[in-house]
Amino acid sequence: MAFSNPEVYINELARPLCLRLRAEPTSYELAISSCIILYHFADVVAYVRGVKASEIADELAAKIPDFHTIRALANAGKHVELTRHPNSELVGLRAEHLVRGKGTALSDGTCFSEGSSSSDTLDTVVVETPDGKRHDVLLLCLTVLEALSTDKELFQV
Repeated sequence: MAFSNPEVYINELARPLCLRLRAEPTSYELAISSCIILYHFADVVAYVRGVKASEIADELAAKIPDFHTIRALANAGKHVELTRHPNSELVGLRAEHLVRGKGTALSDGTCFSEGSSSSDTLDTVVVETPDGKRHDVLLLCLTVLEALSTDKELFQV
């Protein structure tokens, strides 16, 4: 299996992991692992292009704003606390900020204006980031996965 190929990485690693998270939305290990795998897609693209992974991560975040949050969650999950990040509003995020709770109220990933969810939403892993935003991690992962999957420029090898 050539995980150094962006298409193989997405289809054989990232997508199956995110689909497992969809099946088990309260799983901390799947939530953090999905964020880590999605974030490290930048490494694969960087390898293919012969550039630094941080350059690709910045490019992805410019195209897909939610990638900033994926990057922050991946690094907080690996290092306990986020001490640096291109988006300084996310610095201070800790792995323990990931909790089980009600998913987002609206299909675009947002909550009601006061930050709550509907009582009929499913339990999932959620996080409130230091910038005060509440995120449904499953929805965040699926949104970023879809955006990465449909950007054919990223699959040019």
